[in-house]
Amino acid sequence: MSSSLAALLDVRPAPAPLLVTPAHVGGRVAWADLRRSGVLVELYDGAGVGAGTVVEPRHRAPALARVVPSRCVLAAATAAWVHTGWYAGGPAATWPPGAPVEVAYAPGTHCPTARPGLLVRRTPGLASDTVRLAGVAVTSLTRTAVDVARTVGAEAAVPLLVALAGRGADLRRAARLLDQRARVVGRPAAHRALAAARELLGR
Repeated sequence: MSSSLAALLDVRPAPAPLLVTPAHVGGRVAWADLRRSGVLVELYDGAGVGAGTVVEPRHRAPALARVVPSRCVLAAATAAWVHTGWYAGGPAATWPPGAPVEVAYAPGTHCPTARPGLLVRRTPGLASDTVRLAGVAVTSLTRTAVDVARTVGAEAAVPLLVALAGRGADLRRAARLLDQRARVVGRPAAHRALAAARELLGR
């Protein structure tokens, strides 16, 4: 039996999609009705999950995928939200309305065109510090901790760093990575944020 015929005869139900989009439910009007009625929870702009779904990184990353330019990775506070579900110092079940999606691109690659709602940074060392979550490129947990310490104000950064450590980020290694970079804006403040997070964790 050919593989194509076997596929046609397979009566097993197709796996449920990780995310529910308007295309899955007959269009934007139907999708919006499901969201308003509480059947769907919107994670980001037309990408949602069924109410009661335990939302994980594998849901949050693809929810943002369509705004990530080619050869870019989700980074900094956005990557922290993907990994932990936290943003700006506290839990965030959905991507905060109006918050820019932060991405990074490696030196030597094309700089993405700036557009509203997208914050782009040129960042070295991405090749070894990138993971894929549901096919979407995201900075690794420890690299995300480095970037959060550098780019997020201390009051919000420390809870985010604690949350990242809870997922497996190595904050001591993050501090070493911070020192290995030749030029870092805000290095002292970043070290203070990392030290404060380690103190809270007793590490």
